[in-house]
Amino acid sequence: MMKMTSLLMIILLCIQCAVMVASEGGPRVFKVGDEFQWKVPLQNDTSVYSRWASTNRFHIGDSLSFVYDKDSVMEVEKEGFYHCNASDPITAFDNGNSTFILDRPGLFYFISGSDSHCTSGQRLIVEVMHIHHHHSNHHASLPPSMSPLSPASSPSSSAFDSHDDPASSSAASSLLASFFLPFAALLVALFCFRP
Repeated sequence: MMKMTSLLMIILLCIQCAVMVASEGGPRVFKVGDEFQWKVPLQNDTSVYSRWASTNRFHIGDSLSFVYDKDSVMEVEKEGFYHCNASDPITAFDNGNSTFILDRPGLFYFISGSDSHCTSGQRLIVEVMHIHHHHSNHHASLPPSMSPLSPASSPSSSAFDSHDDPASSSAASSLLASFFLPFAALLVALFCFRP
């Protein structure tokens, strides 16, 4: 009886783990800069947003939440980013709490609408993962030595590695859970209702 109870506990624990793994995923909302929010970086800390981007993985459907005061945020083309040119934005917000949905894979470039804020480091590059690929160790970010007007310092396309893709992992987990849960239920039924 003791072996059956132990086995039943192990099976129930496995079921709980499978359900938890299968339920992970879905679009996430990232607060840009976390507690620092969207503002002019402190002097000598112009890489605050590239560091923030490098600690997160962005996927199609995720959102960026920009929280700021008396400022703006603009999505711009690559050239607009490197030259802090806000004259032709793709999208512009100035309401103090703006949400931007990442709707495609690739690079997104954001700057403050204030030229002096942008050249002081208030700009961000976000790289959104491809559905079936995962980024290696590198997120698109400003190199520490990049000057505001240095287009030659732009990040290059990174290599993609498919071993760690959360979208693939989530699908695989769901598939695993769909096979594992009925199997585990069958095992529980066999052990609990044995004559």
